[in-house]
Amino acid sequence: MDSTATETISNNHFITDSSLQTIKFHIYLRYRNVFEQFSEVVRTHYPNMIIIGENYPISSWKIFLTRILFIIKILLFICILLDQNFFLFLNISTPKIYLWALENKIYACLIIFFLSNSFESYLITTGAFEISINDISLWSKFETGRLPSNNEFIQILQKFITN
Repeated sequence: MDSTATETISNNHFITDSSLQTIKFHIYLRYRNVFEQFSEVVRTHYPNMIIIGENYPISSWKIFLTRILFIIKILLFICILLDQNFFLFLNISTPKIYLWALENKIYACLIIFFLSNSFESYLITTGAFEISINDISLWSKFETGRLPSNNEFIQILQKFITN
């Protein structure tokens, strides 16, 4: 990286260089390497352009549901590990699966842990990769279903800059 291109990370933002135009990437965390590759392309071809990368926002209802699932998971762990049958307090017959969980605490907690974590991950995974310059959308993985190639990305930038 050259001395004029400084990259910092804070509060899920990745910022490089300074200029009049701003290119913004809304990304899913797993696309961090792609963001860095495209940032390098921008720095090479347009060194005065501001580059901002941030995590794509997750729906508030998904965040809320994920937190509820986390609380339920912890409560289930506590009830199972402390041998508590909360169904008796609710005057409901205890389901057989919960009786099995009370008898097989380690297996039950492992199953709850892995299933709940995979569902929580599913809820907060966006798979997003959005590119915009000055709030004008240039590429959306949601619309195309794929990431742009390096050549496509350069062509998109050139087309935007020349217009």
